[in-house]
Amino acid sequence: MSHGGDIYRNKVNIDFSVNLNPLGIQKEVMDAVSGALHNAGNYPDIRQEEVRSKIAKAWGFDKSCAYAGAGASELIMAMVREVTPKKALLYEPGFSGYEYALKAAGCEIEKKLLSEDNGFKLTFQDAESIKEDIDMVFICDPVNPTGANIDEDVLLRILDKVCKTGAYVCLDESFFAMSDKAGKEGLYCHSKLIKKYERLFIVRSMTKLLSMPGIRMGYVVSCPENIKKLIQQLPEWNLSSPGEAGIISGILLAKESDFIDKTMDLISTERRFLEDELRKLGFKVFESDTAFIFFKGPEMLYEALLEKGIMIRDCSDYTGLCKGYYRIAVKSHEDNEKLITAMKNEKTFEEESG
Repeated sequence: MSHGGDIYRNKVNIDFSVNLNPLGIQKEVMDAVSGALHNAGNYPDIRQEEVRSKIAKAWGFDKSCAYAGAGASELIMAMVREVTPKKALLYEPGFSGYEYALKAAGCEIEKKLLSEDNGFKLTFQDAESIKEDIDMVFICDPVNPTGANIDEDVLLRILDKVCKTGAYVCLDESFFAMSDKAGKEGLYCHSKLIKKYERLFIVRSMTKLLSMPGIRMGYVVSCPENIKKLIQQLPEWNLSSPGEAGIISGILLAKESDFIDKTMDLISTERRFLEDELRKLGFKVFESDTAFIFFKGPEMLYEALLEKGIMIRDCSDYTGLCKGYYRIAVKSHEDNEKLITAMKNEKTFEEESG
């Protein structure tokens, strides 16, 4: 299983391979995480009373509908163990963590390749293709690696279809808080879906929004019965005190300040800058609604940039993709300019594009 962010086996000065909030770590959150270390001599609350209450209040639920974990990946693994699907559906290209969790559970996997001609977007036809023997479906909003939000009508069609077949759905919203849909419809606009679809899990990563991947933070919301069973698939005290403090602080920051507005303004401005510059270089750029961009360029782009100390995400290991597909994070303007300058100065790009 491959991911971005492998700075431990590469010499990297600027990492564009991981998608974090370009605003960086906020002082309020860092103070909360650091302050939690003073409580290191005590076990965290095994029932997660405070953090579950804060999550549930933000979504408009009872705390029985929420649970936190050491990142979204831990919770995805627990969901699969809870559901124990015999056969699951994955839309590709997509996040490899779903396949990792399903394979660990011995689940048969059916893959549906999305069309490049349509920008790898989910369509009504993809919703109708869900078969009766599917026990679990994974969907991501916005999609990884393209960054495009799912059309809301398509999302509802998928959920309606799955509801009829009796399957479970994991809706991965790891980047939702930094997407255009959240800005237009609200950070918790999908809360109504939990009340309507009893076999739906919505999982969110807090590490991306808070730009703190080293502190594993995530949570899941679902109906109380699903959460009760999910807890049984997790270790006791699965959430550290710093992780708990980070989630609570991050939820308050998003609610009580202009943090989300500032985040979206910066992402929108810098995403347009990068998209324009990539197109000027002759690369094919796919539509994105969040803090990363998916594009097609020269086959040796990854290696050439890595020699300059710049890491981007080589997406050739995604199902359905090959060498030449890449994903880059939207970062600060200074870093974004360095990336574009490095591309412009690389002669091999000009030769391959020309």
